[in-house]
Amino acid sequence: MFSGFNPVMRAERLISLLMALQRSGSHTAGELATRLDVSMRTIFRDIDALSAMGVPVYTEPGRGGGIRLVEGYSSDLTGLSSGEAEALALIASPASIGASDLATPTRTALDKLAAAVPSMHQLRAQHARGRLLFDTKAWFRSSVASPFLDQLRAAVWRDECIRISYQRGDGTLDDYDVEPYALVVKVDTWYLIGQRTKAGHSKPELRVFRLSRIQSLTQSGRTFVRAKDFDLHRFWGAWCERFEKNPPRDYPVDVLISSRGCKQLLQNYGGWFRSQLEPLGEKFTNKPVTLDFEREDQALRVLFTLGDEVEIIKPRALRRKLGALAARVVAATR
Repeated sequence: MFSGFNPVMRAERLISLLMALQRSGSHTAGELATRLDVSMRTIFRDIDALSAMGVPVYTEPGRGGGIRLVEGYSSDLTGLSSGEAEALALIASPASIGASDLATPTRTALDKLAAAVPSMHQLRAQHARGRLLFDTKAWFRSSVASPFLDQLRAAVWRDECIRISYQRGDGTLDDYDVEPYALVVKVDTWYLIGQRTKAGHSKPELRVFRLSRIQSLTQSGRTFVRAKDFDLHRFWGAWCERFEKNPPRDYPVDVLISSRGCKQLLQNYGGWFRSQLEPLGEKFTNKPVTLDFEREDQALRVLFTLGDEVEIIKPRALRRKLGALAARVVAATR
């Protein structure tokens, strides 16, 4: 492979070359080179590549000769639908994983999968990759992997019981014995799904833990038997639906908000604040309301985007932090 080689561009060129041969029969190497804006040497390399993929292409010397396909041949490019090609293109993109620390394992897994896919289907998938990108990374946020991610992967894979110290939304710490069922990454945030028993309690409960809140982890060496009726996709879908309808509200903030700020919050975070903001009506100058957030950093991030459309009454600590953040932004723009 030479420097600057682009497999997506080559895939597109090979498809164009194959389509030209299928539509119009024989072409000289010079005609194809002009048509595809490459050198004749590149055309002959591409012909060799098509031949290696099993395409019956050959050259005829002399007057009236040229490069052509065996009569009656039709490529199998349509054997992979456009939707299937797009799906392969999406999973082949590290951005679709939502976590950089899985990019290398995913790439090697896809390389092994590609070896089992017919060459012409690989070609169409590469073609789609040049036209479709699925980027799940949130704006202005860098994903920092949990220091316990590798241990959790191993525990989930081996069905091994663990004990964790977990920081709740209000800042308190609890110890849990957990049977780890699965790991989920949503956009750029990791979650652990596990059957847990709080220390001192015997009743198990299937719940979701955010990895960034795990303060310590101990592997027990003991294994557990997973519930046979556990379905990861069904559980996660139901949990997300419940979460959006009844989000945690551990950090209340009293504010004065304008109608414009109210509208902006409803547009961007409708499910979270609808029950608190819709009763205010549509047109007003400033109205007091209590906004319930999950934690302080979330409140700071959301309220900062509103600028002077909102005034924090309490907690005073959040008001001071928002003022300091605004001052730093102003200073940085001078």
